[in-house]
Amino acid sequence: MSFLGAAGEWINRNPGKAAGAFAGFLFGVLLFTIGVLKTVLILIFVLVGYIIGKSRDDNLSIIEEINELFRGKR
Repeated sequence: MSFLGAAGEWINRNPGKAAGAFAGFLFGVLLFTIGVLKTVLILIFVLVGYIIGKSRDDNLSIIEEINELFRGKR
């Protein structure tokens, strides 16, 4: 079995670990190439985009989503 075949099989069995590893790698590359402040700004934009997309997918208001984000689960 080739390396790519084995890697693809591992990714299929562990999608969460693979996504987390890729996100960590991407975060590290961004930190070293563009700096901390620009990386934090990109992460804020990603979070805002996620909230807007989730609210459209679930037919919720953006205000409710922001409140849910900052409200603790009790």
